[in-house]
Amino acid sequence: MAILLIGYDVEVCDPASEVTKAFLQIAPPLHAELGAPCSFFICGKTLENNVKEFQQVREKWGQFIDFEQHTYSHVLLKTVVCDDGESLSLIKGGTLEEIRTEVERTSELLQRYLGVDCIGLTGPWGYYRGLMDRPDILEILYQLGIRFTRTYARNEKDYQPVPFEVQPFWYELQGFPEILECPIQWWQDCVWRGAHGWENKEEYLRQLRGNIDYIAQHDLVWGYVQHDWSSLKEDPDMSIIRNLIEYADQRGIRLMSYRQYYQEALRMRPQIPS
Repeated sequence: MAILLIGYDVEVCDPASEVTKAFLQIAPPLHAELGAPCSFFICGKTLENNVKEFQQVREKWGQFIDFEQHTYSHVLLKTVVCDDGESLSLIKGGTLEEIRTEVERTSELLQRYLGVDCIGLTGPWGYYRGLMDRPDILEILYQLGIRFTRTYARNEKDYQPVPFEVQPFWYELQGFPEILECPIQWWQDCVWRGAHGWENKEEYLRQLRGNIDYIAQHDLVWGYVQHDWSSLKEDPDMSIIRNLIEYADQRGIRLMSYRQYYQEALRMRPQIPS
């Protein structure tokens, strides 16, 4: 059965912004209404700026929301050299020390404020091949309790789209057989909508429905991403995600949170040699 993993990067770090608060008023009850589990990958700063709101979400809709992390201040794990077809841009990744501090601090905040033992992480921006080439980073994440990552979110040009054939995999070759990579395929929502027009919702939905048809036909897992700030842009009631969930349900797609998917994948895989 094909699977849809909906994950939100909750990342607005500006303490003066009301965007995350507005997002937290709309997204959780929508997922609860539709019975659709999802994951919030939260920046530590964003959590600090909205503690009361996140605690309310945890209390009211925690059965539908999986709380994981997105580093403390959106520091990249790897350097990105993005070729979008028009220009090249370079965005530097953090040092190993910065990565450790960012991840450790956010896990502590999730435990302190939400009582969550964080096991999942989305890498800011996303990277070609995820962390296949960075066992040093995987070592840090493993030591800090991270057991699934969502970092493979760019193609060979460090851009989009990522083919659907890039499916979840274990970092066994790198020496971390208990860490599962859950790629983000196709386009990140903000990249596609930014390029094609934020107001062009119908065409975006047509693309999403086509993707659902594709994964249903080929029995694939789709890691879909939205963001707190992008989810409400030209879509204040989040009709895009409502339509996506309803269409996925019509096609018999299974919706899971990332934590649920990881736990099931761990149970189903062959026993890891000691």
